Amino acid sequence: MYDELHMHNFEGRTGKTASHYHNYSGVTTKNPDFKGHVHYMSGYTTENNEHIHYYSIITTPGFEMNGGHVHFFQCITTSDSGHYHLIYGYTDIYTEY
Repeated sequence: MYDELHMHNFEGRTGKTASHYHNYSGVTTKNPDFKGHVHYMSGYTTENNEHIHYYSIITTPGFEMNGGHVHFFQCITTSDSGHYHLIYGYTDIYTEY
């Protein structure tokens, strides 16, 4: 249980800036499942208006939900084409206990 490594999927859409959005998705780092653990997430958004944005996030500690746990995440992307976007949401539920 607590010794097992696990990861979470995530996906979403950025906040609207400069009249457009970007989508993002990925998988967190693999981490042991112990109380208070966090995950690292990084990647880049889909291309829109001929540019992309990069992001790098450390999640909050996990909290229980629907028989498993999730993590909250939030960050501001890199600034590209003169603007940035807000990314925030929750990872998917990890339930393999």
